[in-house]
Amino acid sequence: MTGEKAKIEPPKILVMDDEEGMRDLLSYELGARGYDVDTAANGQEGVQKIAKGDYRLVISDVKMPKLGGLDALESIKQMHPSVEVIMTTGFATIDMAVESMKRGAYDFITKPYNISELVSRVEKALEKQALASEVASLKEINRLKSEFLANMSHELRTPMNAIIGYSSLILDRLYGDLTEKQDTALKRISANAQNLLQLINNILDISKLAAGKMPLYLEKFNLKDLATETVEMMEALAREKHVSLALDNAPDCAIMSDKTRVKQILINLIGNAVKFTSQGGVAVSCEPDPAAGTVKIRVKDTGIGIQPGHLELIFEEFRQEDASTTREFGGTGLGLSIVKKLSELLGGGISVESVPGAGSTFTVSLPLKAASSVDGAGDILREAPPADEGLPPRKQKVILSIDDDPEVLQLLKDSLQGTEYRFLGAQNGDEGIALAKQFRPFAITLDILMPHRDGWSVIQSLKSDPDTRSIPVIIVSIMENRSLGYSLGVSDYLIKPFDRKTLLESLRRSAPAEKKKILIVEDDAELNSFMRTLLESEGYKVSSAFDGEQGAAMAELDRPDLIVLDLMMPRLDGFGLLERIQLNPALADARVVVMTAKNLTPEETEALRKRAELIIEKGSKSLKEILEIIKRKLEWAEKSLEEKV
Repeated sequence: MTGEKAKIEPPKILVMDDEEGMRDLLSYELGARGYDVDTAANGQEGVQKIAKGDYRLVISDVKMPKLGGLDALESIKQMHPSVEVIMTTGFATIDMAVESMKRGAYDFITKPYNISELVSRVEKALEKQALASEVASLKEINRLKSEFLANMSHELRTPMNAIIGYSSLILDRLYGDLTEKQDTALKRISANAQNLLQLINNILDISKLAAGKMPLYLEKFNLKDLATETVEMMEALAREKHVSLALDNAPDCAIMSDKTRVKQILINLIGNAVKFTSQGGVAVSCEPDPAAGTVKIRVKDTGIGIQPGHLELIFEEFRQEDASTTREFGGTGLGLSIVKKLSELLGGGISVESVPGAGSTFTVSLPLKAASSVDGAGDILREAPPADEGLPPRKQKVILSIDDDPEVLQLLKDSLQGTEYRFLGAQNGDEGIALAKQFRPFAITLDILMPHRDGWSVIQSLKSDPDTRSIPVIIVSIMENRSLGYSLGVSDYLIKPFDRKTLLESLRRSAPAEKKKILIVEDDAELNSFMRTLLESEGYKVSSAFDGEQGAAMAELDRPDLIVLDLMMPRLDGFGLLERIQLNPALADARVVVMTAKNLTPEETEALRKRAELIIEKGSKSLKEILEIIKRKLEWAEKSLEEKV
């Protein structure tokens, strides 16, 4: 309000009592203390008023005509659970008090009572209600924050998928040979894109840690080797800041812990130290203490340091020392929080010493043997090919399944029984890659969330190796990220839990494509070229046209199995080409998929539906998803033809 403060409405209280004198007394006493008081002569009247009004508290007699106080209390709580109710009666028993509390009353007081005592209970009830409302509000804020973070993760992943996907295609030489400098530059782009993706994943990690749903996978490893590997990986980051990064005082140290999580701790601490250091350098050290059964990992920098009053705050989520630090150095404020939670999850802790302007030293203490692990890390579930006496070797269709969960591997094995496929299982990424190179399976099913090496890394290794590049990969995971999967070259993406029919259908679709003929009619040269590359890599025979006239001539010269058609083109647009196709008996039954950025009218949409198999809005799906749609359209056409024959 302009020129005056908004008035705070007094709490509204309803007094329900069949004694008029009691109603008048409470109206006067509570009204004199600033409350807005209304009355009801019985429970039925009171419930009706509650249904219509905005009351915060009810003072109700137990014994009333028409509807007693206990039944009225139950109705009130059903309608408005947040309304507090104080029950009163002149015929109190312990059973009555207990029943009142069971039905949701805040308090129970016996008549006659001291008015000051009643007012005190009213104040406490309203205070409790205000606190409950504040808690509910904070929960809603937290929910909105989580939703915002999830949405941000999605929005950030979308462009990252394109960067990683295109970089991978170029590095795979799908667009031609690269010079040594180009190869080096693209690898740097890819590496930094992966680092950025890791920052996005930090947001998801912090939610898992907060919920206590971050599993540990214990293994024995040399901490010195892991620290050396991590420092070498982070050296490029230090060079960009013109600061040194070195591993000091790191003797061999055997440790039983989660290797992936320890590496994540090192990455976050080193990254944090490099970010806040402009001159000097960062030193990493490992100091085992066998007598105490611990090892200390220290990361020391010569950066800006931390003010004494802020030492505890830096481990809180989304916190940096102050707003100016965030503006100057950026970051999400999650790195140190994740380090603290991971350290504690592994049975250790973290401390920090700092001198403002001189630098900081972060020390993580970890047990040499972590106390907790995850069940189910048993022997690899494997069936040994290559021999199936019922089939000659060239007819073998081995399905390699890579998943860290033995139950899932058993389910996949059982799903393939009685089919033309043979099962081969691996319980980690490295084993799976080795088996893929050894046996060249018909197809690979792959989980994403695996310890030591996740599915994304496995896909990149498989697709970058000429020996395994052409093997179809089907993601089978609880994690849904189809865009990234298709951008990395997977053939299909199934979400757990899956059924046998869906799995077998996916395997059938993933079979190497026959030489089907596809005509792309698209005036955007880059999009035309990229789609042609993708389709040719799947085994299709692809032709390209860049306007409607050229497309019509090419279709009439060599009838395609499918036409991928843009609408807005020079010379002859997509609508005109569809009319030409319809008038030509040889092309009348040609299958057409329309891809357009045009905002279609209802009339245009209806006309296209009569002539095209599918209409896809450009930008609504990734090119890999569009490729899968095209493959399915061709498969369905072939299947329909077989059924007719």
